[in-house]
Amino acid sequence: MTVLEFVDAHVHHWQSSVHDWYPMLHVTLPEVPRDYPPARYREDAASAGVRILGTVHVSATTVPGAFLDETRWLDAMDAPDRPSAIIGAIDPDVSPPVVEAQLDEQARSPLFRGVRVFAGLAPLGDTAAALLRELGKRGLIFDQVIRAPEVDAYLAALAQAPDVQVVLEHAGWPEAGDPEEFIQWREGLAKLAALPRVDCKISGLGMPLGRLDADALRPYIETCLDLFGIDRCFFGSNFPVDGLSGTFAELMAAYERVTSGLSADERRKLFVGNATRRYLPA
Repeated sequence: MTVLEFVDAHVHHWQSSVHDWYPMLHVTLPEVPRDYPPARYREDAASAGVRILGTVHVSATTVPGAFLDETRWLDAMDAPDRPSAIIGAIDPDVSPPVVEAQLDEQARSPLFRGVRVFAGLAPLGDTAAALLRELGKRGLIFDQVIRAPEVDAYLAALAQAPDVQVVLEHAGWPEAGDPEEFIQWREGLAKLAALPRVDCKISGLGMPLGRLDADALRPYIETCLDLFGIDRCFFGSNFPVDGLSGTFAELMAAYERVTSGLSADERRKLFVGNATRRYLPA
């Protein structure tokens, strides 16, 4: 079996039977496993013939302040459980001093690379303005789902924070099944791609599409590559959430099939190099 090497730019570990930090997630998606420890993730990857070279853990907590405990929990793990990088969070409606304090606390971990806010962040609000300003000052990443209707507001916010580096999560979460929605998603993506400091994380497509096969993913992956270019895209699994739509092996096979026409160097960038550059600096 050919082994695919992969730096997974978007993975979740949780142990909700012990740490109930994700109530919104488990209400919205009750089928998602309540416990998904690193060992189970490694089993999924190994069964797919994938050699994991690194992982980026992205917070999905919704209890206020729970991301602070989650970062400590992850940071205390030993190899091979410990992630390579952590994307933490802030509470979505706090004052600028609290934003700074929450970033300071997470920065105690050497794995901390940036923030995504799971829900409730107003792009043009005071919390977002403080967050973007602080991320830029600290050299941290704003790792965020920006859906098509939110693009213009986020572009206005980013114009006031020219130093912050951005990763568009889940390819902007396109809506599935409506050609008009696809056009709107592509238009929003094009606006974000016009900013050189925005990278595109191709992940999470199983949620809107309900499938992980190459035929379903191809138009979305190819659109991202067309607009952002090879050098500004990389793949993530979004496991275990995308596991509701298929297996890890099916997802990796789809990524490989859609990119089969690219050169070996280009594919290496998408599966390993670009995520390494963005999240795992030497």
